[in-house]
Amino acid sequence: MKKLKPMISFLTAIAGGYLLLLVVMFLFQNKLLFMPTSGFVQTPQSVGLDAEDFWVETEDGVRIHSWYFPNSEADFVVVLSHGNAGNISYRIEIANTLLQAGASVLMYDYRGYGLSDGRPNERGLYKDIEAVIRGLKEKKNYEESQIIMYGRSLGGAVAAYAGTQFSLGGLVLDSAFTNLRAMVRDVYPFVPSRLARYEFPTEQFIQHPRNYPIMIMHSPNDEIVRYRHGRTLYEAIDAPKRFVELRGGHNDNFFASRDILLENWRWYLEELGSGFGD
Repeated sequence: MKKLKPMISFLTAIAGGYLLLLVVMFLFQNKLLFMPTSGFVQTPQSVGLDAEDFWVETEDGVRIHSWYFPNSEADFVVVLSHGNAGNISYRIEIANTLLQAGASVLMYDYRGYGLSDGRPNERGLYKDIEAVIRGLKEKKNYEESQIIMYGRSLGGAVAAYAGTQFSLGGLVLDSAFTNLRAMVRDVYPFVPSRLARYEFPTEQFIQHPRNYPIMIMHSPNDEIVRYRHGRTLYEAIDAPKRFVELRGGHNDNFFASRDILLENWRWYLEELGSGFGD
């Protein structure tokens, strides 16, 4: 029995440490999921692009900051819902590519990111995109059918959610995950996924009835949001759809696949403009 005591103590310590880890991850999962920065690394003007500050207020009183990039020849505006880290200043080259593809662009920061007020949470991010779309309609006179949602990574769930609330003109998901609990199982396999307080159920949102094609983009080399997420989302769509295979990892696939992105965005905008085959 005496020989078993050290082993029992060791196992008890491991179990205690594991439980403590679960408690810490549960209590601080906001910080693990949302990684905002406030300072800008560049501005549209610093890279020679024409853009204006665009502010909206959510239904719960949070001010949301955006950059609006006009394109006088565009019929559509693409709204970017970005990933979980940084802010819009890290994504200006994406706006430049979309402008070249033939769209106007609006890039906004979720609450707690960049110049936007508040603190991020799932319900709050949904309120943010609702306010952005209402702002485009009221301040820029866009019809809902002229607004295309572009969601990248975490932003895929936000963009797909917007498609359940508005009669939008299009939806593009780039490196998006099926739902947050599936991501927890991938990234933290030792953590029960039910500990996740948020859902971000992209797969559920994209099954909402819609009358436009959905474009899914994903790289087989994505080391964070694995390729099967993109394929699962694509298979779940009961509507006209297109799958685009990207190059590179999760955080560098834009630069590795810029030519692919530009080509397919041009195709998508032309397809929407022509009534996608009607």
